[in-house]
Amino acid sequence: MKAIFCTDRGPAAETLSLLEASKPSPGPGEVLVAMKTSGVNPSDVKTRSGAQGPMVADRVMIHNDGAGIIEAVGDGVDSGRVGERIWLYNVNRSTDGVKQGTNGTAADYICVPAALAAPLPDQASFEAGACLGVPAMTAHRAVLWAGPVAGKTVLVTGGAGAVGHSAIQIAKAMGARVIATVSSDQKAAVAREAGADAIINYKTENLEARIIELAGPDGVDHVAEVDLAAHMSLYPRTLGFNATVGAYASATDVNPVLPFFPLAFRNICLQPVFVYSMSDAAKSDAIRDINALLTSGALTPMVAKVFALGEVAAAHQAVESGTLIGNAILKI
Repeated sequence: MKAIFCTDRGPAAETLSLLEASKPSPGPGEVLVAMKTSGVNPSDVKTRSGAQGPMVADRVMIHNDGAGIIEAVGDGVDSGRVGERIWLYNVNRSTDGVKQGTNGTAADYICVPAALAAPLPDQASFEAGACLGVPAMTAHRAVLWAGPVAGKTVLVTGGAGAVGHSAIQIAKAMGARVIATVSSDQKAAVAREAGADAIINYKTENLEARIIELAGPDGVDHVAEVDLAAHMSLYPRTLGFNATVGAYASATDVNPVLPFFPLAFRNICLQPVFVYSMSDAAKSDAIRDINALLTSGALTPMVAKVFALGEVAAAHQAVESGTLIGNAILKI
């Protein structure tokens, strides 16, 4: 079989190779998956580049997300799962989710613990299945970590990003009124199509004034946040009392200064979100809700471009460029 391996940290064209590998066999508690797609996430790209630490082995199979069909099962796994369409998450991580692992989804076949293979509803394509592990599960946690959002005003920053796009759909499906921020007219159209009730172009509009105008006197109830450092100073003036924030990134400053007392005076509660180390309960909740929304058609992940397995370097470069609106997928 063929698989993509990373052999060093650095540029994609210099570190990623399509190599022959032995077809694995499932051990106890594992399933063998014939892969159909593999998702290329920004975190996969950052790991490969060296931004998140050194190599954990001489070579590692890459990518966390993907979709395929279970071909065989190991001892202790229900044989009825053979033939099941599935989507995968957390494949390229250590057990605790903190570090990179040596297994990955960019291969013809992989073996994974059965718990990492979630049923893929018939209504969803394999391409959509490769967009769920990082983007949709992150969005679910960022939107819902503090509880139900029905009847609340939810602000989704970066509403045209892979996570933000799913966050809009999840929040709307859960009964929220959604305000989304974007940086262009094209992205505004994407956020609007996802279901956002109101859209702010922060490049051309006064972000603070528009949030206050749209949220009303009670302020925003919850934020699904893509850039904590860029927006945290606005929270005391735009969020309501006892508002909550699920922050999954802080791109402009990974060590933002916390305005403690302005946040404390309004009892604003902040939850950093790192999908790979979420609790088992949070993962289970996300899988349940994501599959229900896929089945109903309320969640439709956005695929920006599909690449062949051998075009993996180009896929990584496309993600790094920041020009894609949606997810990059490898078709296997």
